[in-house]
Amino acid sequence: MAARIHELRTQRAALAKEANDALAVLQAAAKTEERGLTEDELATQDDFDTRLEVLDAEVKLEERKLDRERLYGSSLPAEPGEPPVPGAGLQAETHLRAVDDPKRGFANHQAFLLSVIENAGLRDRADIEDDRLASLAVSDREDKKNAGLLAFMLPKGFGPGMQAAVSSDEQGEYSDTYGGFAIPTTRAPGVLSRGFEGDPTAGLTQDVPMATPSVEIMARTDHDHTTSVSGGFTVTRRPETVAATSSRTALEMVTLKASSLFGLAYATEELLVDSPISFAALIDAGFRDQFGAKILDEKIRGGGGSEYEGFLNSPAEIEIAKETNQTADTIVYENTIKMAARSWGFGNAIWLANHDTRPQLAQLFLAIGTAGVPVYQPSAVVGMPDMLHGRPVFYSEYASTVGDVGDLSLVNWSQYLEGTYQPIQGAESVHVRFVEHERTFKLWTRNAGACWWRAALTPNKGATLSPIVTLANRT
Repeated sequence: MAARIHELRTQRAALAKEANDALAVLQAAAKTEERGLTEDELATQDDFDTRLEVLDAEVKLEERKLDRERLYGSSLPAEPGEPPVPGAGLQAETHLRAVDDPKRGFANHQAFLLSVIENAGLRDRADIEDDRLASLAVSDREDKKNAGLLAFMLPKGFGPGMQAAVSSDEQGEYSDTYGGFAIPTTRAPGVLSRGFEGDPTAGLTQDVPMATPSVEIMARTDHDHTTSVSGGFTVTRRPETVAATSSRTALEMVTLKASSLFGLAYATEELLVDSPISFAALIDAGFRDQFGAKILDEKIRGGGGSEYEGFLNSPAEIEIAKETNQTADTIVYENTIKMAARSWGFGNAIWLANHDTRPQLAQLFLAIGTAGVPVYQPSAVVGMPDMLHGRPVFYSEYASTVGDVGDLSLVNWSQYLEGTYQPIQGAESVHVRFVEHERTFKLWTRNAGACWWRAALTPNKGATLSPIVTLANRT
C-alpha cells in the first residue's frame, strides 16, 4: 500500500513538471508575440490541474486505507466467533509497516519530531491525534520507570519500547561522520552574482565621437528666449523703403576632455592554474560591471574635471521646492506635476528614482472631490517600465535615498553629451610581481560626459525650463 502511495506521488510530480514546462513554453510564445494566453492555452492548463486533483484524491484515499489498517488492523480474531483482541491488529500492522515503510509514514526525522512535540503530555495512546504516532506508542507505561532522560523528553505514553519511526543506527548521507564523507561533491560551472542592474540612460545620451582626448563643439548661446530663440537673431516686419534691422547670434564653445578610469587587480599563479573556472575571466567580468556602475554614479553626482559632470552638479539643474508643511521623506502629487511642468523636452525625458521611492510613487493620484485618479501606471508588459505622467520610470540603487535631492529626477538625456576616446581595454603582466609569483590585471577606459547646458532656459513666457529637474530635500 505504501508502494502504491509512492507510485501515485511519483506520477503527480511528473505531471506537475510536465504542466509547468508546458506553461513556460506558452508564456514564452505569448511574450514573443506580445499577447496574453489564449482560451485554448488556458484550457490546457486547466486540464493539467484536473488530472493533478484526481491524483491527489487517489493519494488521499490510499492514505486513509493505510491509516485504517494501522489503527484497526486486518488480522483475524484470536478464536472463531470471538471479537479481535484489542490492539492485536495494531501490533501486527506495526510490524508489517516496518517492512513496507521503515519511516512508519513519516517523511523524515523532522516530521516525526514535530508530531512528538505536538502530542507531548498526552497520557495514553488513545489520546494521540496523529495515527502514525499512535501505532508506535508503548502500551505499558511501566516501561518508562527506568527510562531516565529519554522518558523525560518523550510525551507520556512513549518510552524505550516505542518503535523507532526513523532508523538512527544506519550508515547514511545524512551525517558526515556516518557516511556523508564518502559522497563526492561537484561544483557547477560559472559564478553567481548580484551584479549591476544596468544603466537606464544607456543609448539615451548624445554620443560624441572622440578622435582626440579633447573635443570642442560650438553651441549657440540661446538660453534666453525672451527676445530670440536663436542666440540673438531677430526678424521684424518693415514698411516698404524702410531699412531692415540687423541682428547677430552669439556662440560658445563646449569642451569634452577624456580622462582615464582605471581598474587594477592581482592574482597568484597558483590560483590561476588551479581554479576550475577562468579566474582571469572572472576578474574581467567583475571590472566591467564595476565600470558601468561607476559611470552611472558619475552621471548622477560626478563633480566634473576628471569625472563626468553629474546632473546634480549641472548649472542647468532646476530644483523643485517641497510643498508647504510637506512631511519629511515624502513625495506628493504636487511635487511630480511641478517637475513635469519645468522639464524642457518632457516628451524625451525619463524619471530616475531610488527603489525606496516606489511605495510612494505607486500611490500618487490626482484628487477629484472625495475620489482620485492614479497618475502612476504599473507596467502590464514584462520588460516595459512603469509610467508616471506618461513618461517611463527607471529605478536604480545609485539614485539618492528617498527625501534627498536626486531620489526622484526628471532628465532629458538627449542634452547630455557622452564621448569615449578609448573603450574599455584590458592587459595583464607577469613582470610587475614576478618575484611574488603573481600576475597583474588592469582594465581602463578614457571617456567624458556632461550636460552641455550652462544655464536653465528662460522661455519667452513663463518659468525657467531645463532638461534636468530634481526634487529638493524634504528633511
